[in-house]
Order: sequence, then C-alpha cells, then structure tokens
Amino acid sequence: MNSNQHSILIAGGALSLLASLLHIAIIVGGAKWYCFFGAGEEMAILSENGSMIPGLVAFFIVLVLLVWALYAFSGARVI
Repeated sequence: MNSNQHSILIAGGALSLLASLLHIAIIVGGAKWYCFFGAGEEMAILSENGSMIPGLVAFFIVLVLLVWALYAFSGARVI
C-alpha cells in the first residue's frame, strides 16, 4: 500500500469517527439538534415527546459509523 492510500484510509476513518461523535451530540442535544441536522420534523417531535425512537436510530447510525472507522483504520494498519 502506498502512502496516498494509507492517508486516504486514515482520513476516511477520522471523518467517520467525527460523524459518529456528531450523532452522539445530536442524541444529547435533543429535538432542536435533530431538526437542525436534517432528521426531519417527525423525529424532532418524537424526541420532544420523550420517544426513544430518535435516539435508537441515531445510536444505530453511531454504531455503523464506528464500524466504518475501525475498518478504515484497520485497512491503514493503524489498529
């Protein structure tokens, strides 16, 4: 693997990790954050009403993004 491919994998892993952290912040931020980041009015309303659905959906996205980050870091032989 050349250094360019290595750098691209590390950058992709870092961006996936950053996106997963953003989704955690959205869960903590609540309804206004869901709306601001484009999850839709329905998700914001569900969040305001105390539903667990928006949090579970965002948490599933967090898990997928973390797997992608780990896969990229593994491909770059960082982990």
